[in-house]
Amino acid sequence: MAETDTRISLIIPNWNGAHHLVDCLDSLRDQCQAEVEVVVVDNASSDHSIELLETDYPWVRLIRLDENFGFSAAVNAGIRSTTAPLVVLLNNDTRVAPDWLEQLARGLENHPEASFAACKMLLFDPPHAIDSAGDRFSLLTGTGINIGAGEPADAYGEPAWVFGACAGAAIYRRSLFDDIGLFDEDFFLVFEDVDLDLRAQVAGHRCLYLPDAVVYHKRGASTDNSSRQVAARSWRNLIWVGGKNLPPLLLAWWSLVFALKLARMVLVSIIARLWRKLTPRRDKRSGSAQQPASLEPAPSWQQGALAAHYWPEFRHALRLLPAKRREIRPLRRLGSLRLISILVKPMRPLDQTPTRRA
Repeated sequence: MAETDTRISLIIPNWNGAHHLVDCLDSLRDQCQAEVEVVVVDNASSDHSIELLETDYPWVRLIRLDENFGFSAAVNAGIRSTTAPLVVLLNNDTRVAPDWLEQLARGLENHPEASFAACKMLLFDPPHAIDSAGDRFSLLTGTGINIGAGEPADAYGEPAWVFGACAGAAIYRRSLFDDIGLFDEDFFLVFEDVDLDLRAQVAGHRCLYLPDAVVYHKRGASTDNSSRQVAARSWRNLIWVGGKNLPPLLLAWWSLVFALKLARMVLVSIIARLWRKLTPRRDKRSGSAQQPASLEPAPSWQQGALAAHYWPEFRHALRLLPAKRREIRPLRRLGSLRLISILVKPMRPLDQTPTRRA
């Protein structure tokens, strides 16, 4: 197949996901015709992902990275290795509806003013509640939020303009990446899609929500969201999402919100440490005081979660933030007053004209 014949490049990042890939690729098999190229970017998996792909899915092009560089670097490698005008990203822990890819491509074809589009992501297991109907960025919490999460599957049934798309299942025009750049590889994992969403909105791009493009997602199956490392990385990445992208007035508000969250986090940590030291649990059989290992405070403050995990990530985020903000400044085409309406109302009917690019 010549590269010029390819209309869609579908990129799936993978790390030790052989147990997910069968459902994902089997659901794609009949949708991937001659004009669709499927690329799996493997982050140095140690399971049998490579053997599975080479044996059972010869129609998939495999890119092998020599170490686990994270989600952002993996999808960027896939985007750089392809030339199709439409780029689709898909998590390996998904199963797509039979017409999913067609609905995504048709949505962008019918709305040339849109630069990217979100689909309706449902939870993998019945009753298939909504996982995401697009993304939003909250000015109250400074975080990215999945629109509609937990609501019934039949909710959010109309196409709309939304703030952004979850990169676990979304379609992008290559021209968007040409304009604002690829995913920030420093993020590694978590909120890299919210960063791209906010960067796109600040640059004046538009995102569609396409409810007829349905994908089923095993939320959390490919990420250990309970680990301290992931939690601390999420905290760091939120600093970059708001700090590097927001125009001045909204940045001032975001900085206040973040400072309050930081103060609350430190205060809760101090109170929790004191509480655990002062109130050991009692063993019902022996009557002696006993503290479960999972609840015991670290031997010293330096070994606690804040000092060992959050503080290093916090310093890392602040060290890189000025350069990241300077890099984004030329893309900032919307000021705070024009952007705030998009953030306050992240989903709008299609008949409401969104803010146009400058």
